[in-house]
Formats: sequence, structure tokens, C-alpha cells
Amino acid sequence: MQALKINEPRANEPFAQAKETRRTTLAGPPRDSAASSRACVRAQVLFVIALLLALPSAALAQHPIPEAERWATITHPGNAPYSSSFQDLGSYGLPMGSVNYEYQISRTEVTAEEWYEFVIAYAPFVSESRRASFEFTGPWVSVSEPTPGQIDYHLSDAFRNKPTENSWRFAARYVNWLHNERSLTPEAFESGVYETSTFGDIPGGGFTDQRTRSPGATYFLPTIDEWIKASFFDPHRYAMDQSGYWEYPHASDVPPVPGVPGVGQTSAGVSMPFFHPDVAAYSAVQSPWGLWDLSGGASEWLETPLVEPSTDIARWRLLRGTRAGAFDTFDDWIPITDDSIPRSLNGFRIARIIPTPGVAIVVVPGISLLVRRRRSCSCGSCQSF
Repeated sequence: MQALKINEPRANEPFAQAKETRRTTLAGPPRDSAASSRACVRAQVLFVIALLLALPSAALAQHPIPEAERWATITHPGNAPYSSSFQDLGSYGLPMGSVNYEYQISRTEVTAEEWYEFVIAYAPFVSESRRASFEFTGPWVSVSEPTPGQIDYHLSDAFRNKPTENSWRFAARYVNWLHNERSLTPEAFESGVYETSTFGDIPGGGFTDQRTRSPGATYFLPTIDEWIKASFFDPHRYAMDQSGYWEYPHASDVPPVPGVPGVGQTSAGVSMPFFHPDVAAYSAVQSPWGLWDLSGGASEWLETPLVEPSTDIARWRLLRGTRAGAFDTFDDWIPITDDSIPRSLNGFRIARIIPTPGVAIVVVPGISLLVRRRRSCSCGSCQSF
């Protein structure tokens, strides 16, 4: 099998000098026949399940915040939207922030450790052209190829609580996986919330990707309105039950102060090499609902596309928030919204419906997951990008 061209750690990448302490190895599929390809997939799935079941609980995706404190419940449905005379949002515009239902949103961005678990689970099915791409692995999961066709994924303990940064399309697959209860079948990654069969690029700019979540989605990327409400809206902004919006996402009308944790309020605007604090490192800096790292950390993908009105073509996905080391904190101001193409690398946090009491949304995958059949496709080419 021809050796894959992989992304070796670069000199300016933080993982280039770190000791690799977490590793998963997946051999590339044989190509001599369809039968051997199917056998390869079965063997890889068995390997992943064995790995997940064999790891001690401490080695699975360990979030820095306890599960009971990980989600913020956003109430006050039907809140008034934010509006301003400042207009610098292109064709998106204002007002925004009004949501007529309750929902939950993660208080931190998705971490490298959580993403690493996804990489392990999805590796048997990801297309060969993306197996070693930063779109899939992000900046913290490193890749090596000790022998042709054998891919090793590594995650250092030093990086596990960093915010991951990936393409919008892989973030959508992560959400699909959560919606499908972390099932280890290819379908679990490709459908449920965002149908990856719709993913495609339009010559001249734009994309065909599904624009909004499917009905019945339990997990999803937040819309611009959901993100703005969770970041800036305060039910008691002026007094008890006198609601309103703050200008910045740390319950303030003045920009957050750049600086290291314990000194400043955000990692944005800090000019230091390899400065990437863990999520929730600025523990006292939160939105009115208790969200961390809305400034700094990573810029965050949103579900909402930016559509060109004259052609009805979706050209970008919206982004909110500054990232660590950003030039300044101007983009943290509530009227400012950025955008990017789905292939670029950004962080994200997830939102979900409010779970029914006593019913868990996410379960640990079991052996019974193996009885579901794989779609007809060659190993590692189940989706388009």
C-alpha cells in the first residue's frame, strides 16, 4: 500500500516538543478485494470497541468540569432580541439573540480529549484523504505513519484540556455521533443532525451542506441566536427580572482585559508563543449563564450559515468569539460576527435539548453496536467533503 502523506508536527506547533502519552493505532485497509476491505472494517471496529472498553474510566474523555456542572440551562424563552444602530454584519444583520424555547449549552468548548475519543471512534470510517488532515485531527492530536498504511494517533496529557479546532464538517459529524449515542457504525457519524450526503462545494464559492439541524436533533451546533443569548443576555441585567444584554460576554460593558489566568480575563490579545490555556482556566470570567471562554480559547463555529440574498447560496458559516493570541478583543463586542468557509479550523461548543429527568442522552457504546451493518462502500470512503 502506498504510504500516506501525513502532517508531521511543525516547528511552531505546540505538540512538536511534547511527550506523546496517548496513542491509538489503526492499520490502513487492504485493497485487494471487497471482502478483505469488509474484514478490515470489522477488525477495526472490534479494535476500537476493545480499546474503549479496556481503558480505565480515567483514560476516557475526562472533562475538566464535572458532568453535573458541564451544562448551562438557558431559560426565559421568548426573550427580546439584541438590537443596535451599529451594522457591520454584512447581509446577516440585526436583531439577534431571541430564542423562544429552553435549551442547554456546554459551558466550555469541546476539548482535545473529547475530540480524541471521536478520532478513535471515527478513524475506521474516515476517508483516506482526511485521515491525517488537521480538519479531522485538529492541532492537538498528532499523526504518524510508522509503516506504510499504518496510522498512529497521539494525544499528550498536556494537551487534553485544550480547546480543539476542526472544520465545520467534522464538528457536524461529532454532533451526529453524540445524537446517535456514540454508536460505532458509519451511519452514526454521517446522519441524524446534519446529513453529510449534502456536503459539497459550489464552483465559484459556496456550499451545499445542510443549513440547519434536522427535526428531532438532540445535540447540535448552536445558532447565532442561541449563542448570543447564552453569552450576553441576562434575565436580571438591570435589576431582578429586568432583562437586557451586556456588551461583552463576561457580564460587562467594557472589553475583557488580556492576560494570563489569574491576572487577565482572556487569552485574546496576549502575545506569547504557544499560549493556549486550558478551557475554563479563567474560572472567574463567565457569561451571565456561567459559560467560560467566550473570549479567547478558540473562535467558535455556529450552525447559522451566511446566505447571499441575491443567489440564495450559502457561502460561509458564522463564527463568534476571539481566539487565544488574537490581536485584540474587538470581535468580542456583541454586534460583531465573523464567518468562514466550512473547511477552515475553528473551535466549537455544543448545545442540546434539555434531557428528560432520569433519561441519559449519551450512553457508553456496547458490543450490541456490532450487529448493525455497514453501508456499502470501500473502507475509508464513506463520505464526501
